[in-house]
Amino acid sequence: MGAERVKTNFLKYMPGIVIVLLSLCSFVFFQYFYPYHFFYQEQNQLFLLSWEYISTYFDKPGCIAKLVGDFLTQFYYYLYAGATILNISLLLTTVLLYRALRNFKLKRLLSFLTAFLLFAFLVICHFDVSYRLSSTISMMGWMMVLWLVSLLSKVYKSRSSLVPCALSLAVALLPAYWLFGLPHVKRLQGPDFILEKNFAIENEYHFGYYDKVVELVRNSEVRNDQMLFFYNLVQAQRGVLPDHLLDFTPNYLGTFEKIGPETPLLTIINMNELYWALGDMTFTERAAMMANVFSPENRNNRMVKRLAECAIVSGDKAAARKFLGLMEQTLVWRGWARNAPSAVYYAEKARFNNQQDTISISDNAHFIMMQLLDSNPDNEVALDYILCSTLLLKDIENFKRDYDRYCTQRPRLKKLYQEALCIWLAGSNASEEEWHRYIKQSDVMHRFVQYNQQRGSAAFRDTYWYYFDKVKAPKI
Repeated sequence: MGAERVKTNFLKYMPGIVIVLLSLCSFVFFQYFYPYHFFYQEQNQLFLLSWEYISTYFDKPGCIAKLVGDFLTQFYYYLYAGATILNISLLLTTVLLYRALRNFKLKRLLSFLTAFLLFAFLVICHFDVSYRLSSTISMMGWMMVLWLVSLLSKVYKSRSSLVPCALSLAVALLPAYWLFGLPHVKRLQGPDFILEKNFAIENEYHFGYYDKVVELVRNSEVRNDQMLFFYNLVQAQRGVLPDHLLDFTPNYLGTFEKIGPETPLLTIINMNELYWALGDMTFTERAAMMANVFSPENRNNRMVKRLAECAIVSGDKAAARKFLGLMEQTLVWRGWARNAPSAVYYAEKARFNNQQDTISISDNAHFIMMQLLDSNPDNEVALDYILCSTLLLKDIENFKRDYDRYCTQRPRLKKLYQEALCIWLAGSNASEEEWHRYIKQSDVMHRFVQYNQQRGSAAFRDTYWYYFDKVKAPKI
């Protein structure tokens, strides 16, 4: 009798134990293998703690599901919060379905398998970054309605209980639809680890962990433009972009990008980081506004934060108050918003702002960088980007023009630039005096002589000469 009781108790609690274990496995996966999707979803909304904002949720079906989902999504900003919130939601939804089916007298195994399939389906849905938490909250709401109706089956003991249960469900449909709406599933897919790596690099850059960005890019088996974009941003702000421009070929700086209808969303979102690093607040603001427009429901808290930063750096107090006022109405960013106006970082940033005429009909990055350098010749980030951009294109003539314009008074002695100058000097039959005036590193001159004796040799793969002869320049 004791053994049978133990067996009965084990079978009774086994579905619950398995569901909890599945939830723990899901937590481990999303927290340690897929965590950066949460940061992307968090930034693509702006949840304000004001009745004026919250009241906008109640004019369409699914108001409660969307309100709760968006409110919880803002906490994805915190480490472990995303995986925790998601898996508690999945666990509650699955348990509600299981208990409802058991109340309807479905066999334990069949109830468990049905609940398991729902759990697996929702996990797969969350592999897609466009699938929102509010859709899972919507599903949870419907499972709660089903569970509440199933409780009636415990009140009515006879077979006729199906009739009142069905009537109760029918009565509950309309208010339930208004409260929870319907889940929005655009597509089912497996985990997208390339996209996850893009999010990882972008977020580590955003949080200021530059060493982590470099490590992630260098350790990646596949490197796309988004990864290289942030890798180069890090190197530029460390003052070593010319030293690392040829680390990966082909390379991508983002300076040839033109934002338009065909531009990928991630590129649109990230372009403001380039202009911010260069120091042009007008184009940073423009890029942030465009990223906000292309975000879901035109809400992106990082872009609103960036607009506030632009206003602070530019000295536009009215605009700063407007955007900081929005950020102060959030739970996550209110502390930052209150302290930002007095931050030393923004005062330092203002020194590099564009002092030229910022009205432009083109987003030609070369022109923008020339304006920045004319405003402040000490802007090393803009200097390296303008020189490295022309070198990627193998445009030696324009490189030499810019080098003479900005490096005559402030020599920028980098191996990459010295090697490129060798090409120009050799091609223009320069005099010995010109060689001595431009080439200050004797080892560069020595290697250039060696390279010309074995042109195209892989032994010189680390040089600009090899790139100039062997690597295809990017199209613009």
